[in-house]
Amino acid sequence: MEARDVSLIPNYYYSMQDPRTLPYLYPESLNIVVYAKKVQTFYYFQMLELAQDLAHRSGYILLPWNCMHWQRAKKFGVQRKIKIGRKSFFLMRTDELTKGERKKLLQYIDELNEGE
Repeated sequence: MEARDVSLIPNYYYSMQDPRTLPYLYPESLNIVVYAKKVQTFYYFQMLELAQDLAHRSGYILLPWNCMHWQRAKKFGVQRKIKIGRKSFFLMRTDELTKGERKKLLQYIDELNEGE
């Protein structure tokens, strides 16, 4: 498993339309709650894509916090921790991953792409 092979960006993000133009196109009939959720999702994946690109350039991958044991996450501390929205990710090298983390990461990616 190489760093470039691992992507936390779901496939549907790339086909997602930019919601920032909706207030201009539909100023009277726009549901503000739906718009806020779409913008929040769009910005989350945009920031995640940026963080993932920077991690890959440094030779790391982004590992979600819920794929790690809490004691191991505590060991890495704030030096390798990135928060995007309410979710935390750790910068990890592929050779630093344990078998369980690797398995959980692949399962996480599969669940992400199934949610289309």
